[in-house]
Amino acid sequence: MNAQPLVLFLGLLLGASSVPLSAAPAQGTESLEWRGQYHGDSETGAEVVTNVAQWSRLWRRLDQSAPVLDLTRYCAVVAFAGQRPTGGFTLEFLDSVPQGDDLLVRWRVRPPAPDAFVTQAFAQPWKVKAFPRPRGRVRLEQASQPLR
Repeated sequence: MNAQPLVLFLGLLLGASSVPLSAAPAQGTESLEWRGQYHGDSETGAEVVTNVAQWSRLWRRLDQSAPVLDLTRYCAVVAFAGQRPTGGFTLEFLDSVPQGDDLLVRWRVRPPAPDAFVTQAFAQPWKVKAFPRPRGRVRLEQASQPLR
């Protein structure tokens, strides 16, 4: 029996298992969005983060290590979907709209599709997105639910 094809197959199989399932950002780029399904707030809402103290508190609240973000160039918005009866709920940031010196950030909670397979566990989805810091203030608006 020729073992060479078997060794090649096993090498490919083992090598493929070490490839991450999600691609990392390209070297030198930074991710400006973070999300999770647990440790968010029990109520639906959003807030703006503009300084290092708020940034650190936010990530402690999410039970995560705070990623690096230059808060002199960026501000962050965190949105919470509240307590949900199953998985599959996500948060979506819509296009941000400059309004003079201010920035309007619209967001919404997206429910899972009616025929989607979802985890049967309580979830508290959250999403954080960094935006270029405006001269004025950041205003938040919850958009209506998308039609399914």
